[in-house]
Amino acid sequence: MKIIILDTSSILFGLSNKTDAIQSVAENFPEYSVEVPSGVVRELTKISGGKKKESRQAKVALALIKSHGVKVVRSSGYVDSWILDNAAKSKAIVCTNDIGLKRELKARGIMSVSLAISGAVR
Repeated sequence: MKIIILDTSSILFGLSNKTDAIQSVAENFPEYSVEVPSGVVRELTKISGGKKKESRQAKVALALIKSHGVKVVRSSGYVDSWILDNAAKSKAIVCTNDIGLKRELKARGIMSVSLAISGAVR
């Protein structure tokens, strides 16, 4: 099974640009299963506890994960480390807007994509 892993940055970037990152990824990679590590859900839950704009976006992100029926994969430790290890093992594509993570993925030969301001996946 082909897998594409979404991280926190891609989901929040999409929402800050009025785009549903989950839907965009699913449309651009229809043959892939979209997955989110449980560490991403923990990060979004923590962010959602505040009263800032990003907190509201995190609440929407959690609702989107649920409404799209995205598979939440159990993860432990630092989320980026988990993504790097598991993407390499499963040969998954990673959707991230985190420049540092993209750099590390490239160094390890792991394919990654980003969400553009327009909502396109590139």
